[in-house]
Amino acid sequence: MTTEHPSMAGRAVDPWGDRDWSTYYAAVGGKPARDTLLTALAAAGPGEGRSAIDVGAGEGRDTRELLARGFRVLALDPHPAAQELLARGLTTEQAGRLVVVRAGAEDLASVLAEHPEFAAPVIVNASFSLPFVRPERFASAWRGIRGALAGGGGIFSGQLFGHLDTWASNPTRTHHRPEQVDELLRGLSTIQLTVDEKDGHDAEGTPKHWHVYHVVARAERE
Repeated sequence: MTTEHPSMAGRAVDPWGDRDWSTYYAAVGGKPARDTLLTALAAAGPGEGRSAIDVGAGEGRDTRELLARGFRVLALDPHPAAQELLARGLTTEQAGRLVVVRAGAEDLASVLAEHPEFAAPVIVNASFSLPFVRPERFASAWRGIRGALAGGGGIFSGQLFGHLDTWASNPTRTHHRPEQVDELLRGLSTIQLTVDEKDGHDAEGTPKHWHVYHVVARAERE
């Protein structure tokens, strides 16, 4: 099942501004699920009959892992090719447990209102997607994630970019200082919080300095 959120009307093909996402998807296609998601899965337990959300699902490496573990998955991504990318390689049974919505991370709360069957998800995953939410939209995106986690003891897994990252000078991207990360995670029980700072390359081979927070954290049950 695929739908398009009303916020997508009139948006550019590249809603994040300056990146060729088709090239990126080709570069990372076929790679395994992110380590942060695997850590969350180990903490969450079996997925049969349970729901998960993949925010900024991209080419689907994490969505496919969640489906393989038996979860019902709500996948959000603003790219026009999201449905095509996420459907690749799925069995009919797996495809029946997947709902794809063309939407941004900041639309999560309203998407969940339209898909209450995914309320109280076991996992909300956002692998390397939140830094590409525009700064003026980030607060809405994070409220949506915290709201989805609240009450069910759900686990967040994903990445935030630090203020020393090469891309921090890009006004279309969101980066955080340590104290801001602490504030975002306030009230969550940390399972993993590691900082990776190094010189390297992006997925397309362009040199960059990485400053990344890898986060896995659980909400308290209400």
